[in-house]
Amino acid sequence: MVFTDMFFLVAYTAMGLLIGSFLNVCIYRIPLKKSVVWPGSSCPKCGKPIKPYDNIPVLSWLILRGKCRFCKNPISAQYPFVELLTGAAFFACARTWGLNPPTFVNTVLLALLIVLVFTDYHHQILPNVLTIPGAVVGVALSPLQVFPFYSGVLEVKAAGLLGLDETPVAWPWLGALFGALFGGGLLLLVATLYKAVRRRDGLGMGDVKMMLMVGAFLGYRLALLTIFGGALLGTLVGVSLQVAGKATMQTKLAFGVFLGIAAAAALFWGLPFLDWYLRGPQK
Repeated sequence: MVFTDMFFLVAYTAMGLLIGSFLNVCIYRIPLKKSVVWPGSSCPKCGKPIKPYDNIPVLSWLILRGKCRFCKNPISAQYPFVELLTGAAFFACARTWGLNPPTFVNTVLLALLIVLVFTDYHHQILPNVLTIPGAVVGVALSPLQVFPFYSGVLEVKAAGLLGLDETPVAWPWLGALFGALFGGGLLLLVATLYKAVRRRDGLGMGDVKMMLMVGAFLGYRLALLTIFGGALLGTLVGVSLQVAGKATMQTKLAFGVFLGIAAAAALFWGLPFLDWYLRGPQK
């Protein structure tokens, strides 16, 4: 059993590195509205196709010393970083949930978050082609999640309104659907109030759709925690940049970056944190 677990951990991490290579393609091509399947990978500078032996995650970048084999132009360190980050995400899921369905569900979420974070950082967009299908996938896979992100009470009432049997069988889908509506709806409310008060946009609809997806995967409690965590992280970064003289009050930050980081943190540590917080000080 120990050998099987270790083999799965290593194999799944290696698969994460390979997936990370594909995520790099998505990060580069999706904002340009290009196919992520065809043509194959090529140097963005000279356009030469990248050979399979030059496309080994992380290792090829190190061997080539971060330069294209043909034109010798630098290859961004973001490429191996995304591959390592994806490998680490796959490792963390496999280490936490083992050879069980939640591992696969949550690596899908983390892969989506990685693409969204880097795309928003570079282009200040959160593509619909990722967020909306991601929300659908989150709801569809909800019965395979490891933690019950539904309360039971809300799902029973929703089942009654929909004419369904008041049975736990439907709870995961209803809980995920409510989580999606709660996450996206709460951020939409914040964006609407901000615009009403400040007379200008503070949040984009991409952020709202991203939280629709996060809520579908994580439920309303962790969606709420993600929004608060993202807002706190964004505030800290914004204030730090202002103190350093690199930003002003009018500088727009890519909020999707902070939401993505907060969602990943909520996935692994959100429920223990909420349990500790709600229990309050122990006597």
